[in-house]
Amino acid sequence: MLGLRTGDPRDPHRAPPRPPVAAGSRAVALWLAATLVTLGTVAALSAQALGHHLVLRTDEEIEKYRGVQLSEAAGVPGPNGRPALDRSCLILVLDSTGRVTGRYAGAPGMPSFPSLAPARLAALAARGHPVGIGGTYRALVVRPPGPAPDRDRTYVVIARSMADAHQAVTRLLRAEAAASLVLLAAVACGARWLGGRAARQRLDAERRLREFLAAAGHELRNPLTTISGYAQLARIGHPSSERMREEAFGRMSTEVERMTSLIDELVLLSELDLGRSLRVRYVDLAELCRAAVTAARDCHPEHPVRLLVAPGEHTVAGDPLRLHQVVANLLANARTHTPPGTTTTLGLGTEDDHRVIEVTDDGPGVPDALRARIFDRFVRGEGASAGGGGSKGSGLGLSIVAAIAAAHGGTVTLEPSDRGAWFRVRLPAGP
Repeated sequence: MLGLRTGDPRDPHRAPPRPPVAAGSRAVALWLAATLVTLGTVAALSAQALGHHLVLRTDEEIEKYRGVQLSEAAGVPGPNGRPALDRSCLILVLDSTGRVTGRYAGAPGMPSFPSLAPARLAALAARGHPVGIGGTYRALVVRPPGPAPDRDRTYVVIARSMADAHQAVTRLLRAEAAASLVLLAAVACGARWLGGRAARQRLDAERRLREFLAAAGHELRNPLTTISGYAQLARIGHPSSERMREEAFGRMSTEVERMTSLIDELVLLSELDLGRSLRVRYVDLAELCRAAVTAARDCHPEHPVRLLVAPGEHTVAGDPLRLHQVVANLLANARTHTPPGTTTTLGLGTEDDHRVIEVTDDGPGVPDALRARIFDRFVRGEGASAGGGGSKGSGLGLSIVAAIAAAHGGTVTLEPSDRGAWFRVRLPAGP
């Protein structure tokens, strides 16, 4: 007997199932955390890049004033004895002790410049390029041109305020923060929706698995119950019961074959679900369809089958055994659900670089309530199987057709029709 178990819920060592809601919340939290890290990184890098660019521009502006000439007494010459400076520029003349002897500002109210010790002044003058001072200014310290004694007693500090640069960086960060809030809200909504969808998909997958296991257990239980009953009859040893025993053995054999076929179909579906590789080679679908139609005519002459093959080449790259099973299952499905004398037509052609296999019949057709679930596993019509594979059917025939078509990169659909059923299989054409 084949046992199908998903785990005993009473097992104390079994990990409790993770609630779908918790899984969805965890997904939302992960999305938000990833978005926050990304936005923070982008904001930091953009602010750093902007600040670096503004520092370079400030240093270029400072270098423009390096050649300003200073006089011994008045400092920087200009209109009315004052230098021509822009609003962010500040020029200081300092003696060797660091005392300010001249101050020229581009605009009133500029921040005070930090005091500099004589050693610091000498070091900055030796550096020869602008540096940051006090976080408020970028400054260049130079010796004024002129005679050596006077030049050694005087320093000129060319500074520019960084207040505008700091404000630009602040405005950038505020704009990024505002945009980030909007983006975070959108991400939160999207992550919550995706988390909810994932939870619903998981619940649906678990429900379908439970239904599949229940249906598989039921299908396996029926033949086993029959075998068990006829085995009891076969144990009767009275000579008058010989005919009964023979009938019992015959029914047992039939049920064993049915159960074996069902197990083989379940194994095939499991292999296709796991993506097991197919034995791929070039297959001539025309020959395959002819062989399937010949077998159907010989075994079931009460169900006429027509074959229509369009001119041209009909090769595909695929597993010949599985592709033959597709055609055979579709023909068996038509035979199972139509009365004797119903004509089934098997057509083969090419459309948009795809090989198309069509199976139609002029029978009663598929009920509307069954059309949406026709390719689900263990789905049957009233009083008969929805899939081929035997007189009673396992309900797996069409689901196997769909799984094999998908494994070959194709599709199978149930097309609308005025009369009968119309199944259409599309497979990528071989190279």
